[in-house]
Amino acid sequence: MQNPTLLQFFHWYYPDGGKLWPEITDRAAWLSEIGITMAWLPPSYKGESGGYSVGYDSYDLFDLGEFDQKGSVATKYSDKQQLLAAVEALRSHNVGVVLDVVLNHKMGADEKEQISINRVNPDNRDEIYDEVVECEAWTKSTFPVRAGEYSKFVWDHKCFSGVDHIENPDENGVFKIINDYTAEGWNDQVDNELGNFDYLMGANIDFRNNAVSEDLKYWARWVMEQVPCTGFRLDAVKHIPA
Repeated sequence: MQNPTLLQFFHWYYPDGGKLWPEITDRAAWLSEIGITMAWLPPSYKGESGGYSVGYDSYDLFDLGEFDQKGSVATKYSDKQQLLAAVEALRSHNVGVVLDVVLNHKMGADEKEQISINRVNPDNRDEIYDEVVECEAWTKSTFPVRAGEYSKFVWDHKCFSGVDHIENPDENGVFKIINDYTAEGWNDQVDNELGNFDYLMGANIDFRNNAVSEDLKYWARWVMEQVPCTGFRLDAVKHIPA
């Protein structure tokens, strides 16, 4: 019985310009010949930086290089058609596909919202200060170009537990959003580094909001139909409640 062998088919400094998906298509047969049984692919959806995004600044999970968002139709690695061709080439040579997925946070929101926050000690996240600060933050994503195709879910401040930037007043730091889901503070069942490592970066997704969890599960089913894959590599798992 052949031992499974996983190849990470990307790196952080892979060049821009939509070259990765075609390269995978070209090398699929060779990967099989040398004994690779699974290829680990980078995040395949649109990030905040559009065609320059490595993929960890998640903007729209439902845009696999199909919509003109964040300055480009294609992702850094090429468009949806090329992604599907790459996956088909791998599968036709019996190489499984592992998709890298970032479900911990979102970036690049479309609109600001008026929110209430508590400042947090960044070195001890359990130290949440009592003062309530009224401010604005980039927490609403409507994906106007995609216009509800595949999913009509709108992300707003109730979907998140924290942010690292606020406006009016303008500050950077760690800020706990005050809403119906965050009364107990941060999520537990996360890494205890810095007291509680629920918050990492961007707008931190709050899985206590059932609508959020259900939309992400819906997305997982959707992407497995769109891009037949063997499984996922989940980024930032120590920041996500078990």
